[in-house]
Amino acid sequence: MKQSRGIRNHNPGNIRHGDPWQGLAKDQPDKDFATFASAAYGIRALARTLITYQDKYGLRTIRQIIGRWAPPKENYTNAYVRAVAVQTGRAANDRLDMQSYADLRPLVEAIIRHENTKGPLNTANTWYDAETIDKGLALAGVEPPKRAAGPVPVTRETVGATATAGVGISQLAEAAPAVVDAITRQQDSLSSGQISRVVVGLVLVALAVFIAWSQVSKHKAGVL
Repeated sequence: MKQSRGIRNHNPGNIRHGDPWQGLAKDQPDKDFATFASAAYGIRALARTLITYQDKYGLRTIRQIIGRWAPPKENYTNAYVRAVAVQTGRAANDRLDMQSYADLRPLVEAIIRHENTKGPLNTANTWYDAETIDKGLALAGVEPPKRAAGPVPVTRETVGATATAGVGISQLAEAAPAVVDAITRQQDSLSSGQISRVVVGLVLVALAVFIAWSQVSKHKAGVL
């Protein structure tokens, strides 16, 4: 597939020369538009421009942002606004936050799609995969929210740990020494069979405490 100018320049937002962007290519063959060393740096420049629109000029809606990005004197701005609104699923006058990954990424991808026509990939922007988009946004200082640790899987161990947790790990740990001391003091009056049953009970309590502790530790560390 023939690549558009912005894709060839690794500059999918078609940003013009002027600013000393990070990641500019050593050679700048295009007299009008910047050429970047990689697509990630071109995406970064696009994202940083949108963030500046918000932070410096207070532009927070698709209509406001595209009105500055593609002014009417050079573009069919209204058609651009409609296309971006449809692709992002947001109304043209919805208030967005360019510091938010959830708002910034769809807008970046919609601009890439509009600036470069349809590409070969089955992604929102049709030119780049998710990893490349996320790398560019991360370079701009906006990253996806971190995933929360998943639920503890239901296994024989976790069921046992849950039951033990219901009694209270700390209570079991505190009670064990007292039981041991009682056995020591009363060992003369207890038969060997009774002592054996108590010892087995203590071993089972200790095992339950260990299982519960290990499962809780794994869960806190996010290990499934």
